[in-house]
Parts: sequence; C-alpha cells; structure tokens
Amino acid sequence: MIAVTAPALAQQASSSPTVSPADDAGETIVVTGSRIARPELESPMPVSVVNMQQSLDMGRNSAIEALQRDPALGISQGLSSAVTGWDAGIAAINLRNLGSNRSLTLIDGQRRVSGSARSSAVDIGMIPVSMIERMEVVTGGAAAIYGADAVTGAVNIITKRDIEGLRLSGMGGISQQGDAAQYLFSAATGAKFADGRGSVAIGGTYSQSNPLIYTDRFDWRDWVTWRANPANRGVSDGVPDRVLSLHTRQLYYDYVPTYWLGGKRWMIEGGNVRESRCDVTYDPGQYAVCDGGDGRNLSDRDQFRGGLKSLALMGRADYELAPGLEFGSYFSYSRQKYAGTSNYWRDDSRATYFSGPVPGSRAPLAQLDNPYLPAALRRVMIDNNLTSMYIDRTYGNFPEREENHDRESYTIGTSLGGRLGGALKWQAFWQYGRVTDNYTQANVPWKSHWIAARDAIADPVTGAPICRDAVARAAGCVPFDIFSTAPATAAQIKWAMADRRERRVNSQQVYGANVNGSLFSLPYGDVAIAIGAEHRRETLKTRDDPLALAGELVYGGGPAAHPELDVSFSVSEVYGEVVVPLLRDLPLIRRLEIEGAYRYSDYSTVGATDTWKVGAMWSPFDGLSFRGVLSRSVRTPNFGELYEARIETLTGAYDDACSAAFYYASETRAANCRALGIVTPFVVPRVGPVVVTGGNPDLRPETSDSLTLGAVFQPRFLPGLDLTVDYWDIDIADVITQFSYLQLIRLCVDAPTIDNPYCARVTRDPATFYATRVESNQLNAARLYARGIDIGASYKRPVGKGTMQLSFKGSYLLKMVTETTPGISQGDIVSDGGWQNPRFKGNLVASYKIDDVNISFDTRFISAATFDLNIDSDEAYPRNRIPSKIYNDIVFQYDIGDQYQVGFGINNILNVMPTYMPGIYRDDTVYGIVGRDLLPIFRPLIT
Repeated sequence: MIAVTAPALAQQASSSPTVSPADDAGETIVVTGSRIARPELESPMPVSVVNMQQSLDMGRNSAIEALQRDPALGISQGLSSAVTGWDAGIAAINLRNLGSNRSLTLIDGQRRVSGSARSSAVDIGMIPVSMIERMEVVTGGAAAIYGADAVTGAVNIITKRDIEGLRLSGMGGISQQGDAAQYLFSAATGAKFADGRGSVAIGGTYSQSNPLIYTDRFDWRDWVTWRANPANRGVSDGVPDRVLSLHTRQLYYDYVPTYWLGGKRWMIEGGNVRESRCDVTYDPGQYAVCDGGDGRNLSDRDQFRGGLKSLALMGRADYELAPGLEFGSYFSYSRQKYAGTSNYWRDDSRATYFSGPVPGSRAPLAQLDNPYLPAALRRVMIDNNLTSMYIDRTYGNFPEREENHDRESYTIGTSLGGRLGGALKWQAFWQYGRVTDNYTQANVPWKSHWIAARDAIADPVTGAPICRDAVARAAGCVPFDIFSTAPATAAQIKWAMADRRERRVNSQQVYGANVNGSLFSLPYGDVAIAIGAEHRRETLKTRDDPLALAGELVYGGGPAAHPELDVSFSVSEVYGEVVVPLLRDLPLIRRLEIEGAYRYSDYSTVGATDTWKVGAMWSPFDGLSFRGVLSRSVRTPNFGELYEARIETLTGAYDDACSAAFYYASETRAANCRALGIVTPFVVPRVGPVVVTGGNPDLRPETSDSLTLGAVFQPRFLPGLDLTVDYWDIDIADVITQFSYLQLIRLCVDAPTIDNPYCARVTRDPATFYATRVESNQLNAARLYARGIDIGASYKRPVGKGTMQLSFKGSYLLKMVTETTPGISQGDIVSDGGWQNPRFKGNLVASYKIDDVNISFDTRFISAATFDLNIDSDEAYPRNRIPSKIYNDIVFQYDIGDQYQVGFGINNILNVMPTYMPGIYRDDTVYGIVGRDLLPIFRPLIT
C-alpha cells in the first residue's frame, strides 16, 4: 500500500459535544454511547472507540475495514461477504454476528436511509473517511435509546465539524501477488466566519477496490469439497462419512460439449469424440462428480472480492443566529459503481434449466440436420440409430454474466437549537435521505432467443446455418454453434443475450425535537435527562425489467425472480433517558449512580411497541468500578420479511439429509429417514425440490432481553492503565428468520419423530423419496441467544526517551444457539465455536514513539474452530478442526523535520492464509485470502 497524507493546517474538533480521542495519558474520551454524553469508562453500557486516522495509518482504507478489527463485530456486509445479489457492494455492520438487521447504524446520533434492497441496513461506504473522526461501538441492547434494530447494539459514526485549513490524503496499494489493488484519495477543509460565529466544513473521498477472482489465488484445477465416502456403512463403523476431494470436477459442465450415452459420459474435443474420465469417481452416473480428470471446476470463475469505485462527499455549516440560538445544515452525497461477476452460462439436460413460463427447457439437442454437427458425432448418432441427443456444457465462449450496481445516495438535513436556560439544551431537526440503485445483470441468456439460436438447420437455398424456428428467423435470429469453443460473434451475443435492468429506491424522512442536559441538582450531583419525540417514514420501491417479468430473463438455473415492491411504513416515537447520581465520596461508595431509558413506538405495520433499559454504575473506591445494564428491545420486521412475494424456484443438485453422505449422522436421523420410507441411503439427486420463499405479512416483532455486567479497573499504582471486563447476554424470542431448504430437510429428520412442523414443510416423491417441494418462507422461530465476555485494555507510559502505547480488545463467545423447536434439543442450531463464530477473537496494537521515529505493531488472533458443529457423530468428517490463526501488521514512520513523514509498513507479515479445507480455504471474510500487503508511507506538509 502507498499512503500520502497532508496534515490539517489547524487542529480539528469532532462533530458533537464530544472531544477527540486523547493523545496524552490521563485524558478521557467523552462518548455519545447514549443521548447523555459522558466519559467512555463511566458509561454502564460498554462503548468501544475506533479512531479512523489510526486505522488509516495501519492500511484500513474504509470504515468497514476499520470496524472489522473490533472483535464485537461479526461478518459484516462488504466486498467479500456478498459479491453477488441485491446488496452486493454495500458495507453494512453486523454486531455479534447476529445479523445486520439487528445492528443499528447512526451518523452523529441520527439514523440514515437504508442502502439495502430489502432491510434497514445502512451503507457506511457512503461516508467519506476524510470526514470520520471516530466510530463508537455500543454493544448490548440500545433500542430504548436509539430505536428498533439496535438489538445487538449500535455504531455511532462521529464526523468532523470544525476544520480550519486543508487536509489531503492518498493511499494506494497492491498485494504481494500483484492483485487486489486498492486506492483512496480524500480531502477535507473548512473555515470559520463572522468572527467565529459560523463555521463550514466539507470533505470528500474517492476510492477504488479491484476485484479478486478464484484463479488469482488458485489453479483452476483446484476445487476442495467434501464428498460422500463410498466405504461408509453406518453409524459408528469407524469410517468417516465423507472424504476430501481436492480437485473436484463435474463432467457434464465441461467447457467442451458432452453427452450421455450407453451409461457413459462422452466429450467432443477438437471435432473428435472420446470418453470423459474421472481419476476418482464420486456420485457415479449421468451427473458424475470426480476428483481429478476431465470436466470443470465450477468455482474457477468465482469472485472472492467485488470491484467498487466510490465517490463520497459530506459537508455542513453551523451559524450562531443569536446568543444561545444555533442553526445547522448538512448534506452527504455518494455515487458507487460495483462490478461483480456471476460465472458463465451452462446448459444440461435436467428439467431445471430454462424452466419457467416461457416454453422450452433443458439442454440443446444435437440433431442430424444441424449444419454445425461434427462428423465424429454424426457417426455416433447414426451408429446408435439416434436422430437427436442432449448436449451438456458450459459456454465459456460467450461473455461471462455480470452483476453491476450503480448506486446514488444523498441526505440533507437542518437543525435549530439553543438553550432553555440553566444547563438544558433543545434541538429540533428534519432530515431526508434517498438511495437509488440501478442494478444490471449483464449478459443474461434471453430465453426464447437462446433456445431458438442453438437449434440450427441449413438454409435450403444457401446451405448457411439458420435458426430452425421460422418466427424467430423473421425476428432476426442469429444461430450459434453449440459444439464450438470459438468466441461468439457480436451478432450472436446481441441476439442470444440481454441485460436485465432493475431499479430500487429507498427513501427516509425523519423529524423531531429533543431536550437534554442537567435538570436539577441532588446532593451528589446533577440529574441528567434526555427526552424527545420523532416521526419517521420509510419507503421502498422496486421495478424489474419487462423481459424478466415476462419470464425471458428469469428461469430455472438462471437469474431469480425479483418481485416488485411499492411499500412504506411510518412510526411515531417518544423517548426519555435519565441518569441519577445517588451517592458519592462515601466509604465503599466512591460513586453510585443509576440510569434508565424508555421508548414508546407506534408502527403503521405492527402497532405499538415499547422498549426500556435500566443500568447502574458503582465505584467502591478510586480505580475500580462495576457496571450493569438490563434492557428490553423490540425489532419489527423489515420490508423484505413482511412483503417479499412468494417465489417458486426449481433447484439443482442438493444434499439431502437422507442421502449417503448424511444418512448415518445419527441413529435418530437414520430411524427418521426409514420412517419416511427411505430404507437405505440414496445417491445425491441431481434435480432438487421446488423451493418456495417469500415474506410473511403475519410476522410478529422480535423481542430481546439483554444483560451486560462488567468491571472497570484503573489502578492508581499504574497510571495510564485501563482494564475492562464485561459479560454480555442477548436472548431473542420470536426470531424472524428464513431457514434454508436444506436446514428444513435436516430439521425434519433430526427431531425425535417425523411428526414435527418441519416435516410438514417438506414434500417427497412417493416413489423416489426425493424432496420435491419445500416451503421456506419467513417465520418466527422459537429463540436465538448468545452470550460472551469482552475484554479491553489500554496502557500508555514513558519508556526510556519515548512513549509506549498498548491497546487490546478481545471477545470470548460462550454460547450462540438458535432453538428451532421448543423442548427439542435436536433442532438446535449451534454456532459458538464454529469457524464463522470462533470462541475467541482478539486484537492487540502496540506502538512506540521516540523523537521522530514511530513504530506500530498490530496483532490479530482467531482461535481454533470447528468446521461443522451440528453433527451427531465424530465420523462425519475425517477432519473437523480448524487451527488458530495469528496475523501481524507493522508500520515504521519517521518525521523529517516539520515538513515530511516517511515510512514503510507490511500487512500480514507472515502471509498467513486460510486452512486448506472446503469453504475455508477460499474465505475472505473471517480469515482473508489477499495475503501480504506492502505499505510505503509519505506525508508532506502542505502550506
């Protein structure tokens, strides 16, 4: 990475009544973890602060990357977590890994419009990093303070307000492998006017992240998967249920044409016909899967990280109209262009492909009158008395399908505030935000056009290939050679493919007023309050391409249906918060205060809800404090959960719980499979069930109870040391979720009997016993609970002629369980200790500054984890354990006089990569696959 930054010409202050993170030992940070500001270590609710400039210094070039170093965050939405789909390209926060829909994001204490196509998730990529002072992570239930969606907590992003001078910054870099390049350019400036009564600040950031695909890290031959072990004969037979396939292939998806004949798979290569071969065969038959040999690795074009170009601007102006009366206005604007890929189109002879309302499905037919028919294949057909046969293949000679988002967002707002006399302040505000997403799925096979173009005959006059369908010919059909691997012509692509264009618009309007400050004095301090009222209205409007609505660009095996929505909701809320100092400076009561908050909300969708919290802070003597918060949160269902239309999708190959790889996971499962009529395990079916998904207008709100208990230790004998330990417990009832159809199939056979609500959602064929239909729409599950322990430490003191700083954040996950069926433990989905929810995550930053030299060292630790927790047999996998990982970054910086700062850094010094196991080896969310990064630094002072 290369970084160039010009320091501001004047000291910057933050955008709220808070102050900047302290540089000197003994200073505290006043946070806005609630609507009553106070020092961060004096808040009953734990607050973790992320300094944006420090994060930039260590090579984190976005807000989401900076936040991901906080162990309280799970797998947040980013360029690596969702490279395709509705929300690809947005950056959304996921606290505790319990879902971004349960984490609330605020900017300067205010909600923002959602950037998601279906949920309330805020895209923090729309905020220019040049304007971010810090980010406060408030863990635990904060719904009573800030509103619904704060079930797992809230992140409050504090922006800069008073800037004098100019600050420029630039960062660019590339991985050691020469890919995954990232660039960042930002500027921020501001000034005061009218003798200091007014101020203006504005900043902007341009960033670019280049995509990373499978073959940037792995050979196209490598595809690591688990396969059913042919030697497995039952539960506790001493044989693993699965084996590891390092070079997985699927013969029927080769880049060359293939066909099934005489119980064998054949391929047409260079005009010749030969048998397709596996080195090792799994799932034998027409749709065989191999380890090595011919065929294709279906992951060879997968995208690990999407490409994004982003421009973000933000500005504000504040003016003192009269003593005690201030007016403020602000705006933000962003434009993002996301580039994702969705692999090449492939055809095979199952009814899955091209199924839908427009006639025609399955793979193309090789017919004797096709002028493109290779001579060798013609001889095969004649020798076998065939006039036609299905051809299966991947069309790598046509353009790769793409998923691109062009997002534009803006927010404008104004406020008017002042004093009510004494220590009370008031403020009234209005804000409007809008996000528009123009979504394009490029190079999508146009169903009727593609089907017509692949069926060619010879023109009776010229002998040239033409489309068989006369109606299609009249419309301009351009045939293509289904046997060729030569690049398609522009005319063939134009006829056979189309771009699906969709548009989604989110809007939000919110206005309200609040009063906060000291209400009156008690013998041991002032009673602080915050009260207010808000009204919010949000809308979502989506529009799809007419060709998609007609079924031409939506079909089995291809793009999914995206039902159009035009929905809205409104909510009116009143809230109050109070902090009461009870005792101070007494024996064993150096300080004792209690606090509480309450919010009443009236939704147009689900009616009235109320949330609350109570907390206390007790310090028996200087240097030691105990804190605790108990809260009730309520999350109402979002647009997608309520209104998503029912969609029926015919799936391809699937992993049935009663198939060979899973049948013997437990005696209970095997018995239930037999009760369903499946006496012996079957081979993995290659045509999956029809899966019904969608919203549920009858959903109930989620209700969550949260408890946080902790201690703060600041020993007087070791000045500069702060230690915090906090236990947290989040328990959510009536969880709004959508189990995958595979989970529903598993839950059906893992219950004590098949007389359970999940079996009722699964329909099976009475002859083959394959699942034919699964109802997988949104529902209120029984319970989701998680608990853990957070540890924090910071230390700063002189060492020799320099100053040493240490900062540690860690989180130990004790439990994370989804109870699907009350009283039936077999239905529990356990997550704690899994590779996406490791037991312990920790981050240690150490720095030492002496004279003009500064050295910073960042160490990130991820504990050992289990690949699959929800198994009933130790024989499920030959290896189910993932070792721990340690990542180290280092930065050296040197000041040359007052004019320059130069340095050099390395991220991931030891080039640590994920464990080579299925799914894990390619992960860029928990472990990361970019590898070692170089970080040269140069900062000139601009005068």
